[in-house]
Amino acid sequence: MTDRFAQTLGGTAGILYVVLLMVGDGLGGPASQLAFSLEVLAFTSFLFFLGSLWGVMRRAEGGGGLLSATAFGAGLMSITIKLASAAPVLAARANSGELDPHVTAALQDINDASFDLTFFPLAAMLAAFALVAIRSAALPGWLGWAAAGLSVAFAVGGLVGSADLASDWAGLPMLIFTPWVIATSVVLIRRARTATAVAPLAVGPG
Repeated sequence: MTDRFAQTLGGTAGILYVVLLMVGDGLGGPASQLAFSLEVLAFTSFLFFLGSLWGVMRRAEGGGGLLSATAFGAGLMSITIKLASAAPVLAARANSGELDPHVTAALQDINDASFDLTFFPLAAMLAAFALVAIRSAALPGWLGWAAAGLSVAFAVGGLVGSADLASDWAGLPMLIFTPWVIATSVVLIRRARTATAVAPLAVGPG
């Protein structure tokens, strides 16, 4: 696989992630089965974006790649938490005619709380990206500074949302995160124009 293809795939997946989330939200969010399916596909697309971002960060960082590995692990953790939070919603929907309303509300609260908890690993992911982008000329500095600001916003939003699940503004950082993903995706696609092929590893005699 070439860097050109990998970065183009990752950038396209990042844009697809945002589009699927927006369409899913417009169709009614988790309350709609179609919207729910689109959101799951969005998170799956994010994995390809995350993998491409890790590759670019690792080359820009050099050395042991601690920050790039941190960003990848944190992004993966956020997706894992979010996908796991869908299980209570699916259980409540499958047993909607049998569950006590208080139980249904509690299952929904689990989903809402999980959404707020994803903010902490996202904050770590963005902080790691910011450190690499700001210190390295291989990535746009403005994208790094935007990630730094978003990292702080996610940390604050996570604290507020965890303390009050009914908070109206705790989720505001996510509204800014999606444009950041699009901007980063465009950078990945543009970088793909100058990417060079990665030679396959030589396999020696066993």
